[in-house]
Amino acid sequence: MNTLEDRLRETLAERAQHSPIDPDAWDKTVARGRRRVPRGWLSRPDWFHPNLMLPAAAAAAVAVIVIAATTLTGPGGSSRRAPGTSSSASPTSGGPTPPAPPGRNDYLIQSTPPVTAIVPVSMNVDGQLTWTFLWFGYLKNDRAEGIALCSVTDGGAFYGSGGCAPISLQAQQGSVEGTGSIRLGIAAKQVTSARALLSGGRSVAGKIVNGAGFPDKVWLVNYPSEDTATIILRDAAGREVAHSTITGDPPPPSRPHSGGILVFRYPGGRVTGYLLANGYASFWNSDGSSTGSIKPVSRAPLQVFQLPPSQGQFGYAPADVARVVLRLADGREYSAPTIAGWPGSGLRLWGPITLPATYANPGGTTVLTLDSAGHVIGQVLLISLR
Repeated sequence: MNTLEDRLRETLAERAQHSPIDPDAWDKTVARGRRRVPRGWLSRPDWFHPNLMLPAAAAAAVAVIVIAATTLTGPGGSSRRAPGTSSSASPTSGGPTPPAPPGRNDYLIQSTPPVTAIVPVSMNVDGQLTWTFLWFGYLKNDRAEGIALCSVTDGGAFYGSGGCAPISLQAQQGSVEGTGSIRLGIAAKQVTSARALLSGGRSVAGKIVNGAGFPDKVWLVNYPSEDTATIILRDAAGREVAHSTITGDPPPPSRPHSGGILVFRYPGGRVTGYLLANGYASFWNSDGSSTGSIKPVSRAPLQVFQLPPSQGQFGYAPADVARVVLRLADGREYSAPTIAGWPGSGLRLWGPITLPATYANPGGTTVLTLDSAGHVIGQVLLISLR
């Protein structure tokens, strides 16, 4: 047992001695349904962009993770807090009563079980109250990466979107990622305030969060997702501890006039894939809707997408992949062969894979890639593809 888990157990044991217990509390928690927002430009819940975290001094360097929590109704709103203010939050902070936290059936809880308290943080997005639940845990499929920061956001136009990212990996890469109107990341213990500096001299104050067992503090800030922002972290004396620049979400690209490959047909339509000049992939439906890669295909050669009205999953895979398999949490498997991809891309296209209508836990789904002999080349959790 490590020191973090020791502190957590002691804190929870002490709190349990003084807290009333509702015999139906767990059932009430897991009864809250969650809907995973589909990937793509239609709602853009997982469109990440790398950005560099620059320490103000070597001794005060911090690693930052930014995780998306995107609305379905358009770009995120700005903070309604007064200029020049910031706030901190903890499990005992006052304010509105939070809803039940993610339960044991939540896919992020299952894939990254908490080893700290789950801390609710309220924010105002487009005039609506939202709740972001934060915790630290270890990725079940890759514990060697070390402890990870997780978030899930509900309320307003958010429907349980979020993610987890290992702190150690982000620190090694010296980069952060994020999108959506709510950004968040790691802050050193001495940090007491966060602020996003936007174009035109605008700025938005953020929140600094701590919780039982947290190895570091967490910062959150809400601003329009299309804006490029510089996040400034300061200590109690107002000294800058670190800053990071986060690139705003670019608009979806227009449909190319040529170069498309038919990925698959469905009754009444088709999905066509394009490899763009910037190295990203885009997929267009007959009804004009589109989705696309969140990174250049060279950096993420295995991806899964979905476009309405078809419920089929599709995507691309490395050149040595002959078949893609989606294995659900209950063990059921669904697969599709690959076809030739864009010339010179080193990729193959696949799909569609039609999943059951009752499919509701993408977090428990594993993506397997097989070669022409049927041997498994690799496997990864669906939620890890981004």
